[in-house]
Amino acid sequence: MKALRCLAILAFALIGWEAHAAVTCTASVTSIVKGYDPNAVGDTVATGSYTVSCTRLASDPNTFNWQLGANNGQQPGGGGQNRVQMGAAANRYDYELYRLTPYVNGNRWQDGGGTRFTGTINFGAALIASQSGPFDLRLPGPQTVDPAGTYTDIVTVTVRNGAGTMLSQTTFSVSIITIASCTLTSPPGNISLAYTSFQVAAASASTNFGVNCTTGIPYTMALDATSGTLVGLNYTVALSQSASNGTGVAQTFSINGSIAAGQSGTCATASCSASATRTLTITY
Repeated sequence: MKALRCLAILAFALIGWEAHAAVTCTASVTSIVKGYDPNAVGDTVATGSYTVSCTRLASDPNTFNWQLGANNGQQPGGGGQNRVQMGAAANRYDYELYRLTPYVNGNRWQDGGGTRFTGTINFGAALIASQSGPFDLRLPGPQTVDPAGTYTDIVTVTVRNGAGTMLSQTTFSVSIITIASCTLTSPPGNISLAYTSFQVAAASASTNFGVNCTTGIPYTMALDATSGTLVGLNYTVALSQSASNGTGVAQTFSINGSIAAGQSGTCATASCSASATRTLTITY
């Protein structure tokens, strides 16, 4: 009786061990490093890749279904978007991960039903096999311009079996590098000055323009010339401001033109017109 009892226990243990044999899988994901100009009107896109590697026992099936999901990083936004950050929490840029194009919500790479990468590994006669594929990181533009520097995030990636059970996790880093930049968001228009010979008051007109520079970056503005003569009339042009510091949003300035009173000019007909081109330079 004792010998039979020992054999029964041994058989039970052996059957239990065989029933729990399972495929194991891990993932590796390339880290992303991308330069970004937040003034850019269109998207900035970087492409990365993932690899799912699985190991089986000889007694396991030679095919295995897997899923690969990604979370929203360490500082997700209220709408679930990913964000990179530098220093203080206020200095952030939005980005998203996508499994495929077009870049719409249904094609994002996340860790919910229908938003994961899925695939089937075919081992054949081997015990180890892998599958790889690409993904996209999209930075929309334009965004509010924060200080220049490197903005980072860490994304957690989860490998699951076909039923959705977690098998393993890994992480990859996202580094977005921004540099000091200035953009002319709205160029100056024409300045039209109407003038009658010997008029008693100066003629004046102006035009506005907008500049968007990286937060905290000092910049200067200058015209190639601030005076000239057209049809015998001396005119002047001047900037409303010659220097400023970037705020990350468009700042508005003006160019003011004037013809002083009491000039005769050289127009010999009922009316004359002339024009000159001035160049605005922004230095940062």
